[in-house]
Amino acid sequence: MNTLLKSATLITMNPRREILEGYDLYVENDRIENIAPQGSLTCSNDDRVLDCKGKFVIPGLISAHSHLTGMFQRGLWDETTFEAWTSRSSATETLVDTSAEEIYVIHCAACIEFIRHGVTTALNMFTPVPHLAGDKVEAACQALKDTGIRGILALSLKDQSPDNEAIDPKAVSHDALIRFATEVSERVAGMDRRLSFMLAPSAPQRCSDQLLRHCSDLSKKLKVGVHTHLAETKGHAEMGRRIYGEPIVHHLERIGFLAPDLSVAHCIWLEDQELDLLKKYNVKIVHNPSSNMKLGSGIAQVKKMLSKGLTVALGADSVNAGTVYSIFEQMRLSVLLPRAQWEPASWVLPEEAFEMATLGGARALLQDDIIGSIEAGKKADLVILSPSTLLTPMNHLVNQLVFCESGHSVETVFVSGVPVMLQGRIQSVDEGEILKKLSTLAPRIREAQRTVLKKG
Repeated sequence: MNTLLKSATLITMNPRREILEGYDLYVENDRIENIAPQGSLTCSNDDRVLDCKGKFVIPGLISAHSHLTGMFQRGLWDETTFEAWTSRSSATETLVDTSAEEIYVIHCAACIEFIRHGVTTALNMFTPVPHLAGDKVEAACQALKDTGIRGILALSLKDQSPDNEAIDPKAVSHDALIRFATEVSERVAGMDRRLSFMLAPSAPQRCSDQLLRHCSDLSKKLKVGVHTHLAETKGHAEMGRRIYGEPIVHHLERIGFLAPDLSVAHCIWLEDQELDLLKKYNVKIVHNPSSNMKLGSGIAQVKKMLSKGLTVALGADSVNAGTVYSIFEQMRLSVLLPRAQWEPASWVLPEEAFEMATLGGARALLQDDIIGSIEAGKKADLVILSPSTLLTPMNHLVNQLVFCESGHSVETVFVSGVPVMLQGRIQSVDEGEILKKLSTLAPRIREAQRTVLKKG
């Protein structure tokens, strides 16, 4: 069904960064067909017509770094070090041992939360446990498809422990990991046009140079992107120097890993020369302020990154590492956090944060030709906001969206022209049933937590 949005205020993020008041927008099939002053567009009797007078339409928000499986550990661990949090979270995931059906439920719940916060696209950095658990990958993809979100399955791979030693003598070989990744990419490609695939070596210090090169080569063969964690903590940066004898990014350049199809999450502990190298190769950065704060990882120098001309996107990371699956939250924190630490020259401006949440995310995911802005010809990934007290009175639209909006004003969400939430109701899956099934995991989670605590 085609859709006409009437009399809306559009925050376009087009090349002129126009805010168009009192405009109609016509969606034909999965794309924006036309944008014109109100009353200029006509539609047929079969079209859906939504009166958007007094409402705002923004491009669908984008989370360019997320871990959806973390949903079931929300609020569970609040450790004082990144290493302690990682150890306990990983142990809990192993003990709970979620089935493929439970992976599906967890991912559906995470996608619902994203949609309710106006997120239409999310990269899911997914680690199947065990490594070659194809049924769990299938379940994660099915959840993305069924909820209707535009999903990127970024398959997480690693073949060594952070101290540069093999995880296990019986660990899966590089060749087996790459074969599995190739199979998953083919599976994803055949599921739904809104789904895509990326390779995700977990982090340089968790991957041998051989695996990193394999991922880089395979990405070019498959014409897909690569995504990884980079310098998330001070310890990671120091570990990189110990392993490689030089800063991590210098080593990544040396092995030919840096490329325009690479996006890197966090990047808190990088030197200026490393940022310059990322710019040289047009590598994209994904800023994750809520998880950086919750885990005490540090404060990324986002303004410096932007000043160097780097593309910066936003990520909600995992809710057991951060707060909520909300890019409104990440926008707000990306603006407020530098103000508590640095002088105004290092502050991120609201309009910069909004661009990071839209076009920045689209560029990081190599999809800025189809999403990230409201323009004729692009996919109809749109969010309609009905102003709550957070946006009333409307004094400065972008400032209030960044500083004040929580997702409470989100009324309707379209992905590829399909309403995945319409007037506050999730359309694609039974939200109540999903949450009911998710709650049944609670006893196993508590038992796993007790076991982990006993082991210290």
